[in-house]
Amino acid sequence: MIRTNLAALILSVSTSVSATNYNNNENLESYLKITPLPPTHTLPEIASITKGGDDFSYGLTEETLNAEVDTLPKHLSISSEKDWDYLKGQTYTILGLSVATVGLMTLLPESITKWDEEDRDLSRLGPKWKDNVTNGPIWDRDEHFLNYIMHPYFGGVYYTAARHAGFDEFESFLYSATMSTFFWEYGVEAFAEIPSWQDIFVTPFFGAVVGEIMLEQEQDIIDSGGEVLGSVFVGDITLFLLNPVGHIHGWVSNAWGGSAEFTYTGNPWFGNTSASQFALDSGASHDKIFYGAQLSISF
Repeated sequence: MIRTNLAALILSVSTSVSATNYNNNENLESYLKITPLPPTHTLPEIASITKGGDDFSYGLTEETLNAEVDTLPKHLSISSEKDWDYLKGQTYTILGLSVATVGLMTLLPESITKWDEEDRDLSRLGPKWKDNVTNGPIWDRDEHFLNYIMHPYFGGVYYTAARHAGFDEFESFLYSATMSTFFWEYGVEAFAEIPSWQDIFVTPFFGAVVGEIMLEQEQDIIDSGGEVLGSVFVGDITLFLLNPVGHIHGWVSNAWGGSAEFTYTGNPWFGNTSASQFALDSGASHDKIFYGAQLSISF
């Protein structure tokens, strides 16, 4: 997929011969003879022959060098070095997708998520999260499909995000373990259910294996021209499923072109010290449990 067009070949040949006076003012002259090349190897117009005094020189000088390279988007290539900014951007995308996933799960039946009405009560998110984290981890009763298929898959999604950003296998495993354990299991999902032993172990460990297989399959498809079963459409769908975070992050970044900053805080008033001090002086007390977030978006 890389096309390279070299417009000129760098070649420089110089020869000089000087005539020198020897005994009895006898002159010895040397002449440079240039033998023409066969017709199949004609000299380009940029070749030149110059004469300066008793010196002759022949040169072929590069005037232009054009190289056209088609580069793959970041979500389809593996960075040659660690790209922390790209990994951070993907992490923000994972944050948004995780919140959307939780919202979707609240709409699914209890038979699938095992979340009862109390788990879905948004008014008790803070106390519920503290209780769940305190009481966990436990051996959960989720469906095998969720525990042993979906969790390894999402562990692989975390893993490939780091691999595409230029991190090696072990570093990508650590990223997957951090995201799946602290961000998801003890973070987002803990608002609804107690952390699970299966999820803590299966997601990062099985996810690393699945993720490396996903990465290899993705690169094989790209090398074959992006086709699966002879179809570019099937290839595009497959590539998306192998790296959904990278694709969505790429779409959003290209369509938006702005920046976002997410800040998590455990302090009331979001750092507004004047309002906080006013409340304290008025006899109010800070809540014992407070979790908040602030999202700044620029265009």
